[in-house]
Amino acid sequence: MNSKTKLVIDNLNKLFNQVTLVAENIDYLSYQTASLPQDISVYDAYRIMTQSQPKWLKILFQMRDFLGRMVGIRTIKGFNQLTEDIPNIGDFVHFFTVFELEKDKLTLVIKDHHLDVCLHLRLIDDNDKQNKLYVITSVKNHNLIGKLYMVPVSVLHPFIVNRLLRNLNAKK
Repeated sequence: MNSKTKLVIDNLNKLFNQVTLVAENIDYLSYQTASLPQDISVYDAYRIMTQSQPKWLKILFQMRDFLGRMVGIRTIKGFNQLTEDIPNIGDFVHFFTVFELEKDKLTLVIKDHHLDVCLHLRLIDDNDKQNKLYVITSVKNHNLIGKLYMVPVSVLHPFIVNRLLRNLNAKK
């Protein structure tokens, strides 16, 4: 882990008291933020974020699944519509396993032979009418396939998350 990543993690840990990462020594870290009304839970924010996706993202998921099958990466098929039913720890949400779930914290994890991913969402009180949502993604590569996989993903991931965060603005 480089010093810039370590500094970002230290700052996030100070902000949240503790941020959940996929491993202690990660290979990729990204976070994006958005403001939301205070009456929304972190699970509802995730559900709204992923309820619709642009055509280009659907195509990227299809390409990922097609190419990934060639090297033994399981398919994920993108984001399907989630119900309002709150999942339990250990349940699957999209292609992730629910690791932590509270009103202000949602941690989703996927572990595979090529890499492990943790999507950690946190809400903090920003002011009397708004919360700030942090979407923090950490990845631990296990082999060359994981490293190669992350080359395009590390570039595209922030754009994808920021596009999905725009779905929250449509629901305000």
